[in-house]
Amino acid sequence: AGFTKKRAMLGGGANTNRRLSIGAFFSAGDQILYIENPFLGRGTDFGIFTTVRPFSRLQSQININSSRFVDRRTDTEAFAIKIVRALTTYQFTDRLLMRNITEYNSFDKTLALNVLGTYRVNAGTVFYVGYDDHYRQGDKINSDVFHTAAYQRTNRAFFIKLQYLFRY
Repeated sequence: AGFTKKRAMLGGGANTNRRLSIGAFFSAGDQILYIENPFLGRGTDFGIFTTVRPFSRLQSQININSSRFVDRRTDTEAFAIKIVRALTTYQFTDRLLMRNITEYNSFDKTLALNVLGTYRVNAGTVFYVGYDDHYRQGDKINSDVFHTAAYQRTNRAFFIKLQYLFRY
């Protein structure tokens, strides 16, 4: 089926100086929910983002995004999602850095934590050490097993990687 959509968006950002940048966007209007029988509804999306550099070696980015969809036929909310993400990087030396990503998703009820250490030996050789942890609200995993909304670990990983560029 063909859909006619109208949507508006407004957004912008500002770099106050090297230490701080901020921005936001908002969009609203017609949106299609792509399921087996797609239909037209009302969607609103907004996001706020900032990057903070208190000093040259530390940088932190924080993003908050929200998306909401309302079924026009019944005037009911089909979904509302909020995702909060923080990415922090600390550059110890020209060769050594640590990065952390933390993300929360309200739709899936998940929380993810990721830490990565990177050591660059030379332009073609990099050594990585990392840790990754994922959690989900217990009753969203299996309500028969987890009778609580407390977060349960769903997976955890430790990894080491060596990247080497072969030249011939």
